[in-house]
Amino acid sequence: MIREEKMIRAFMCPLFLVLLMFCRQGIAVKDHHDHDHHNMNMEHNHDERAELGMFTIDEVHNFHVGRKLPIFFPIKDHSLYPPFLPKQISDSVPFSSSQLSNILQLFSLSPDSPKAKAVRDTLKKCELEAAQGETKICATSLESLLGFLRNVFGHDSDFKYISTKHPTITTPILQSYRVLEAPREVESAKKVACHPMPYVYAIYFCHFDATETKVFKLKLVGDTTGDIVDALVVCHMDTSGWSSNHMAFGMLGINPGNPVCHVFSQGNIVWIQTPVAAAAVI
Repeated sequence: MIREEKMIRAFMCPLFLVLLMFCRQGIAVKDHHDHDHHNMNMEHNHDERAELGMFTIDEVHNFHVGRKLPIFFPIKDHSLYPPFLPKQISDSVPFSSSQLSNILQLFSLSPDSPKAKAVRDTLKKCELEAAQGETKICATSLESLLGFLRNVFGHDSDFKYISTKHPTITTPILQSYRVLEAPREVESAKKVACHPMPYVYAIYFCHFDATETKVFKLKLVGDTTGDIVDALVVCHMDTSGWSSNHMAFGMLGINPGNPVCHVFSQGNIVWIQTPVAAAAVI
């Protein structure tokens, strides 16, 4: 119990620092990407691939120093992301599509407003059944998020988060980025990805996939702006459980089951077990 309390205290501070950077009072409606890898079905073009930062695993292994990559890094309005509610409050607030009208009334949201649509879409997303081999949660409080992480990693394991960082970017433009350092794989037996969802208070959609997932750190520099980006690239090594209509397959020209890699945008977090070592890609 003492160890558990220490772990909560140890990770409350850094996570709240992230939330203070990424989250302020409001609701995140714009700049939100759907993270349902199993069911996403959209028309696509070359620009969308660049914006989403999607690659094959072979391409990632060939990200040699000096190679140019067209990528779009969106700059999110951090004020649109609200903070977590205290657990005792979030537990008392309804969080279900069946209670949508009560939720909208509670937060004084017009049913036809963009904010109400964001709430409706997030509830729907959170209520989808987990895919085969997937464990997920929509964490409505810091305590529920940490509890999920402990269940995945084990109560005796330590963990930390990593994320894409681009502190010097001031203008979100599609430009070529040159690879400054070859991608380095982050070693961790288990990994949990967490994505902020648009809602009236902080909701993080977190999921652990029992199938193999690789995470790489990639340092880039913008050709036009000179901005430095420390990016995360996440590779789903087994996509056999994804919808055959998933846009990634058409975008990358691959068949279902093959690995799909994508750059993590700002605000999305990968939790990993510690200690962590980085090994150069061979």
